[in-house]
Amino acid sequence: MRPALQTLEGRDFDVAIIGAGINGAAAAHAATQAGYRVLLVDKADYGSGSSARSSRLLHCGLRYLMPGGPVTTFLRHPGRFLDAVRTIKRSMAVRSELVRSGKAGLKPLRMHYPLFKDGPYAPWMVDVAFGILGAVSDGKVPLDYRRTSAAEARASNPFLPFLAQPERIASIASYTEYQFDWPERTVVDLAMQAQAMGAAVRNYTAATSLRVRDGLWTITLRDAFDDTRATVRARAVLNLGGVWVDQVNALAGQAVPRKITGTKGAHLVFRLPPSCHGQGFAAMSSRNRPFYCMPWRDLHFFGPTETLYEGDLDDVYCDAADVDFLLGEVNHLFPALALARHDIVSTWAGVRPLTYDAALPMGHRSRRIYDLAEDGLPGAYALSNGSLGAHRRTGADLLQTLRAGLDLPAAGTPAIPPADWPRTPADEHVVTLEDYLARRRGRLWDADLGLDDAAASAAELGRAMGWSAERIGTEASDYRRMARHLYGVR
Repeated sequence: MRPALQTLEGRDFDVAIIGAGINGAAAAHAATQAGYRVLLVDKADYGSGSSARSSRLLHCGLRYLMPGGPVTTFLRHPGRFLDAVRTIKRSMAVRSELVRSGKAGLKPLRMHYPLFKDGPYAPWMVDVAFGILGAVSDGKVPLDYRRTSAAEARASNPFLPFLAQPERIASIASYTEYQFDWPERTVVDLAMQAQAMGAAVRNYTAATSLRVRDGLWTITLRDAFDDTRATVRARAVLNLGGVWVDQVNALAGQAVPRKITGTKGAHLVFRLPPSCHGQGFAAMSSRNRPFYCMPWRDLHFFGPTETLYEGDLDDVYCDAADVDFLLGEVNHLFPALALARHDIVSTWAGVRPLTYDAALPMGHRSRRIYDLAEDGLPGAYALSNGSLGAHRRTGADLLQTLRAGLDLPAAGTPAIPPADWPRTPADEHVVTLEDYLARRRGRLWDADLGLDDAAASAAELGRAMGWSAERIGTEASDYRRMARHLYGVR
């Protein structure tokens, strides 16, 4: 059950984690399993921020071997090549670990990458790239790489009939990739497992003040709905607020240098011909950024965009400019599909919490764990650019950082995560219909956005939660408004 906020009043923890996205939940799971006293809170629902808004792809690391310019970039900057190899080695290790664990709701899909006669990458370069990927992997989750000739691709590849200037194709590189069907469910599972192992876990609970004295943090918490408050203490604080990291740091009451640059990724969802079902297509946009056509249940989505975002972090959606840009890219890549605005099924957008770098206006794509003692906040740490796919590794790295950097008391007896728990709305901390349909059931990601049975779902949930008829009607209306605003077409 979701604990009352007053039950936290005056409690002491080893670690307080602010932000219950994929990395916050993974860190809470790792620290609780290690035997530490853990608090995990989020100002909204579990996994409702950037964790729910990505392109949902478990990257094998191929993009890191494509320097985004002439391949001679690596010859002129060999250090970048070594960095890329280290990064793809981590990516392939994460890929193998997650796929073999069977715990992240991953689905395999076949990706196709076109090689153009006048393109930046010759076929042999792509062969070498996949050779490197295979060489640094453990070989337990194969890429199934295959490159087909243009003639064979024209006869068998489902996307070529719609591709612009198919005569430019030299060959098609195909490989197996994996997709998170429902990352929000993964976040909820991690949080609920942490709770079952002894962590204090609460959604819709905002940190409003952070103060440190004599190595002990005092944290004020506020309930998002009834404004009740509680004060807790912790030996360490992990700021895993994602795009809100800088706002959380500001709660300490002193100037802390900026850590996050937000870039927006928007997506459009369409229904493509049946021949494309389960197949994905990777290309480069007109801005020389990765651009995907990805299968999504029985649909496909195109994206993402990548633009600097400095707007309202609590109200991120695919705006008219995003729609225009993405439609242009879709029709430039696949003109024979002749997709128009009225063909759009739904949309979504999220903000990436990239690492701030004054020399890089669009942020740095490296993950970084900050020791905020350097900024006058001893015992506090923050994270930038923690990816969806690497969440288990990030959770372990954060635990190691805590152990190395703090004089924490010895952890108690390691806990064993439960295999299962009561998956009822109250036991999984459901507060709103959106929590239930979007993050506990995944209905928001169906073609109808869960709107077709929103009223029936509200009534069903209301009976389980003891809601009044008025509350049931309000929840259904709020859900419809949210779905159309954040996932509809502008």
